[in-house]
Amino acid sequence: MPFYPAPVPPKRKSFWSSTGGILTIVFGSLALVVVVVLCTPLVLLAVIGDRGDRAAVSKMEVRVTSCEVFGSVAKVGFSVKNIGDQTRSATLKIEYRDSAGARLDTTTSYVRNVAPGDTVRGEESTILDVPTTSGRCKIVEVS
Repeated sequence: MPFYPAPVPPKRKSFWSSTGGILTIVFGSLALVVVVVLCTPLVLLAVIGDRGDRAAVSKMEVRVTSCEVFGSVAKVGFSVKNIGDQTRSATLKIEYRDSAGARLDTTTSYVRNVAPGDTVRGEESTILDVPTTSGRCKIVEVS
């Protein structure tokens, strides 16, 4: 009895080389191009809006009105005046320093919806890791 090898099944084509795979590549690429084209103006508007917000910050007058640094507690009082013509909000970054100028701590305070011409007063405090008898409070950034 002669020996016959088992028949070898035909090689299957890869999905990506089939008609369905080629259509997937073509339409997927087109969809990606459409998404990029449609989203680019939104990204540009966000960047332009961010620049506009920076300009809006210049329409806010921010001042430290009181500063108490004693023991392990530091407290700052501040005022934010909107000198612009639209309601604005601001984020304040506040540093607390000892009498030698070494930074003791940094906090962030938020002031929301300040109407044109209005002044909002606020207070922020922090617990210091190293107690001290004197120091300074400074608003180092407004955004």
